[in-house]
This record gives sequence, C-alpha cells and structure tokens, in this order.
Amino acid sequence: MMFGLIILVFVAYYFFNSSNAGGACRTNHESQLHTPMDILNDRYARGEINSEDYHERKQELSGQKQTISIKKL
Repeated sequence: MMFGLIILVFVAYYFFNSSNAGGACRTNHESQLHTPMDILNDRYARGEINSEDYHERKQELSGQKQTISIKKL
C-alpha cells in the first residue's frame, strides 16, 4: 500500500513539472525572444561594433540594402 502511494506521488510530481516546463517557472530574462535587430542594438550599445558597421547591418536587416556574394571557383 505504501509503495503505491509513493509511486502516485512520483507520477503526480512528474506531471506537475512537465506541465510547467512551458515557461511558468522561467525567469523574465529567459522567456524573452531576441530579434536580430535587438541583438544588433545590444552589440552597438555595448561598443562591440562601431557606428558604420551598425548602420550597414541595420540596413541589411531592414531589407534596404542588397548584398551580393561572389563564389570563387
């Protein structure tokens, strides 16, 4: 009888945790989705890229600039 109760507790615990895996236990930082533009803005704010690189990449992301790639044979 006691063994069955222990199994029932483990099963209930498993179902409770698997139902919360969708985000209820996650922190705000983990649940936010970062778009490429958000990442670009963060990199510019941290000083990882300069103004020229920032504006060039921003144009590429917004679709205003077309890039041409040349393959070497």
